[in-house]
Amino acid sequence: MKLKREVKMRNSLYLFVLLTLLACSSQKKQRELLEQSKPAWLKQRPVNSDYYYGIGIAPKVGAAMLFEDKAKEKALADISSQINSTIQAEAIFYQVEDKQGVKEYLQNRIKSTSAEYLEGYEYLDKWEDLSNTYAFYRLSKQKHKEVKIRRKNEALKMASDKYLMGISRLSNGQHVAAIEHFALVIDALSGYLNESTVADVQGKKIDLVSESTREINTIVRGLNFISDVETAGFETCYIVCDAQKKSVSNMPVQLKYSGAYLVNDRIKTDHRGKISLPHLSATNNTVDNALVVQIDLVSLGRQVTRNLYVRKIIEQQKASEVVVKITKQGHS
Repeated sequence: MKLKREVKMRNSLYLFVLLTLLACSSQKKQRELLEQSKPAWLKQRPVNSDYYYGIGIAPKVGAAMLFEDKAKEKALADISSQINSTIQAEAIFYQVEDKQGVKEYLQNRIKSTSAEYLEGYEYLDKWEDLSNTYAFYRLSKQKHKEVKIRRKNEALKMASDKYLMGISRLSNGQHVAAIEHFALVIDALSGYLNESTVADVQGKKIDLVSESTREINTIVRGLNFISDVETAGFETCYIVCDAQKKSVSNMPVQLKYSGAYLVNDRIKTDHRGKISLPHLSATNNTVDNALVVQIDLVSLGRQVTRNLYVRKIIEQQKASEVVVKITKQGHS
């Protein structure tokens, strides 16, 4: 009885080993056959002066439709990376930003530029091995060139309209709104910063990116604080003005107090361009404290645009400020 059990167990073990060897041999044979059937575009990447080629690889995990879509997505990303350096260049311009803000912004830019650069792509082939699926796509360079010219002309038209609106807002004393429209000009043309951005605007040839940048710089550099001597009582007020002494409304201002933490250290000018300073007193009997009142360029950049390049233009300016000495009696 015992001998029979041993024989039975030994036979089961032999059968298991045999089936395993057969399976391994079968998989090895299958891999060899698959290797022989591998298409030429996987063995050697195609090179053609008339086309961009993209190859995408995705593991065969989950439903077939999902991993095939993933392979397609990677193939198109492969094409995009060959012709689109805008995202990478733009990301370098700006590093100091909350991570989530940058992530969302770049995701939107990638999505929009992908639609621009990949219009007219063609499916060519797909192939699978035991572990992965492969997708093969191409994009005509001539088609891409035609699409880019058309889209650039559309962008120049939109940018021209935004530029004129910015000039109009500025002439009406709406400085922040003007900056926002000039930012929209640059954002509309951000995919063409290494190319000419000259357009015919009301009969004049204008470099829209250069002029919008200059307008933003002129507004920001001209901002200044003027003491509001007409304010009655003990409240200390300042008016933010431009280079022509015109008041600037809706402008973000930051307060930095050396004597203590301020609960509300960021405010905006009202419709008259005015800000009222909080009533403070010195925290030390022997040392006077100081309240620095400064144009908040970081908040201004975030207020007017999500474009990282434009934010950098705004933030690299020297912010106008005024220092208010705080004594035991209050402001001085």
